[in-house]
Amino acid sequence: MPEQQDFDARLKAYLARAAATRPPLGMNARIIGGAPRRSVWALQVIAAAAVLVLAIGLGIILQRARQSNSIVPAVGLPTATALASPSGKPTASPTLTVSGTPNPLRPPDSMHAINTTTAWAAGSGTNQIIRTTDGGAHWDDVTPTSARAGNWITYFLDANNAWLASSLQPGSGSPDFSVEIYRTTDGGRTWQHVGQAAADQGWPASMDFVDRTHGWLFMRLGGAAGSDGAAFYGTVDGGSTWSKVSEADTSGNPGHLPLRCSKSAPVFLNGATGWVPGGCNAGGGPFFYVTHDGGRTWSDAGIALPAGVTGNCICSIVSLSFSDSRTGVFVLTDYSSGGSAQTVIYATSDAGTSWQSGPSLPPQTYEVYFIDRAHGWTINGKGNNSLLFTSDGGQHWSTVGSIPSTQGVMDLQFVSASVGWAMGSEPTGNTLIKTSDGGRTWTMQLSP
Repeated sequence: MPEQQDFDARLKAYLARAAATRPPLGMNARIIGGAPRRSVWALQVIAAAAVLVLAIGLGIILQRARQSNSIVPAVGLPTATALASPSGKPTASPTLTVSGTPNPLRPPDSMHAINTTTAWAAGSGTNQIIRTTDGGAHWDDVTPTSARAGNWITYFLDANNAWLASSLQPGSGSPDFSVEIYRTTDGGRTWQHVGQAAADQGWPASMDFVDRTHGWLFMRLGGAAGSDGAAFYGTVDGGSTWSKVSEADTSGNPGHLPLRCSKSAPVFLNGATGWVPGGCNAGGGPFFYVTHDGGRTWSDAGIALPAGVTGNCICSIVSLSFSDSRTGVFVLTDYSSGGSAQTVIYATSDAGTSWQSGPSLPPQTYEVYFIDRAHGWTINGKGNNSLLFTSDGGQHWSTVGSIPSTQGVMDLQFVSASVGWAMGSEPTGNTLIKTSDGGRTWTMQLSP
C-alpha cells in the first residue's frame, strides 16, 4: 500500500505539471492552422473537452498574464540586416548564483523585464518569485514566505512594485473561492497581505495594473466548446479592496461581455480603457472587446478584417501590447481558407481609437514583440526557433539568430534594441536566456 500510494502521488503530480504547462508561443495557432477547415469545429470540441476534463480532474489550469503594456525606450535601434544564425547552443553564465531552491521556474510561470538591469520571474508550480538587478548575472529569491500556498498569479509593475494573487482553486475541493492579495513596494524585500477578492466561483488567470492603485483580476469560470466564462474584479486602492465589475454572459445586452469564444488575458492602457482579445474557432469573426469605464461595460471594437477575409472568419487575436500611451499592436490570424493561415499585424497610433491592418507576418510566425511602432521581433517555431527582426513595422523581416530551447519558446521580451530575455522550455523545466546583441547570441542565465 505505501508503494501504491507513493506511485499514485507521483503520477498525479506528473499529470498536474503536464496540464499546467503553457504551450510555446504560437502553438495553438499552429495546431488550429494545420487542421483542414472541415475539422476545425471538431478540433475545438475535442480541445475544449480535454481542457474541461483536466480542469475538473487535476485542477491545474493557470495562464500567465502577459505584461506587455510597459513602456520602454527605443535607442540605438539596428536595421533589419540579414545575419548568420548562431549554433543554437547558449553560453553558460559563469557568475550565476540563485538563492533558494535550484528549480524556481516550474510551470506555469512568467517573467517581466523592467529595463536592462532589472527583471522578475515567477514559477507558480513551485510558488517562487525571483528578481535580478544586475542584468541577470545573479538572481535573488524574493518569495513571500508568509503567502498562502496555492495557485499563484503575479504581476510586476516596475522595479519595486509587484502583486501576488493566491487561490485554492481550481481542484482543491474546498468551497473557498477567495483570492488572497499580497503586495511589495520595495522590490520583494518585504511583502504585505493587503486584501482579498471575495470571488464566488472560478480561479484567477491573470492580473493587470496600470499604476500603483488601479488594477484588475481576471477570473476564469470554465467553459465548453465555443464559450469561455470570465469575470473581472477591480481595485482602485492598490489591491486592498476588490469588487466584481463585470462577468461574461449570454444575455446579448449592450455593454455585456459575451460568453462565446475563448478569451485571452486582458490588457489595460489606463484606469478606464482596456481590451479583451480572443479567438472564435467556430467562426463569427474576430473577438476583440473594449471597455472605457474600467471593465464595467464592454463593446465590440469593430475592427475591419484584412482584405479577402470574410466576416465569419475562423480567427484569433494575440500579441496585444502597447509600447507607449498611444502606440500598440496585435496580430490577427485567420484560418478560414482551409489552407495556409493568414497572419496580419494591426497597429494603432491613437491609443486604440482605431486599428489599421498592415503587413502579413512571415510563414510559421504567429506572435510579435515590438518596442515601438517600427522595431520588433518574431519567432519561427518550425525553424529552430529562428528569431526574425523588423525595423519598418513588419514590412520586411530578416533572421538575426535562433533562441536555444529544445521544446519551444514560452515568452520573449526586449527592453532595448539589444537587450532581451526569452523563456525556453526543457524536459525538466523552463529556462531564462538573455541576449545583449539583439538576438544574435544568447546566454543561459537560469536552467532547471
